[in-house]
Amino acid sequence: MPRPSPDCLSLAEAFVPVLGFRPSGRSGDRLGPGVGASLEFEDRRTYAPGDDVRHVDWRALARTGDLMVRVHREEVQPRMDVLLDASLSMAAEPEKERLATDLAGLFLRAAACAGFEVRLVRLGARPMVMSAMEFEQVGVTYDETTPLGDSLAAVRGVLAPGGLWLCISDFLSESGVNLKSLASRRGNAALLQVLGPWESDPPVGSSLRLEDSEGRGKRDLRLDQGVVAAYRKRLDRLVDGLSDESRRLGMRYLRMNAGTPLEESARGQLIAAGFLEPA
Repeated sequence: MPRPSPDCLSLAEAFVPVLGFRPSGRSGDRLGPGVGASLEFEDRRTYAPGDDVRHVDWRALARTGDLMVRVHREEVQPRMDVLLDASLSMAAEPEKERLATDLAGLFLRAAACAGFEVRLVRLGARPMVMSAMEFEQVGVTYDETTPLGDSLAAVRGVLAPGGLWLCISDFLSESGVNLKSLASRRGNAALLQVLGPWESDPPVGSSLRLEDSEGRGKRDLRLDQGVVAAYRKRLDRLVDGLSDESRRLGMRYLRMNAGTPLEESARGQLIAAGFLEPA
């Protein structure tokens, strides 16, 4: 079973996953977008019945005569769930399988080093939750035949509210993917679309054997210029649709093509797209 590579895990310690708000505070602490009772001062507001009198700003009362309370940032331990598509298509090309596995390992290790609670959720007919350590030691098998849309629908009850979730998939699903139901959760969502070298840029003149993942038949296809042009047009339409829908729902989205060294992608694409920042 594919496991994150040692190079990927070593590289992860140089980065921190980016949240919807910038981390601050002591090492290992994070401040949430809500209000609470931390020591980090946020703002003042008018006193309301039921407010904790310990938060009354007596200096403001003496200075202005207005009864105000001090509002502080909510302290949270951030959580990140990495949703890894375990369908057969993710292992269609060795480079694609390696990139998907290493991206999951990179984000899990980087988040854990930054003090996050982390989990890997293997997507399939039934979501399987794994610890980061188990994933690093055992890996995963890409053998699922459940459509991605159904796999994501099944995972909704597993995701932790208020956390960050990252879905790694090729999103090459004929049945489509309902992102809206996942975006409605209180959290920060991101999509990484992983494509293999052949999927990204199929060469004209090559031959392809199409095989149904459920064993219902095979078909040989010759990729002439017209077939390749139609494929690229359809792929561009899929990528543009994912990008537009992600933006509309407040998610981050990035397409990644296998073949580029992971460190180069991390310091380039992933930082520029707001997925990572230097530790």
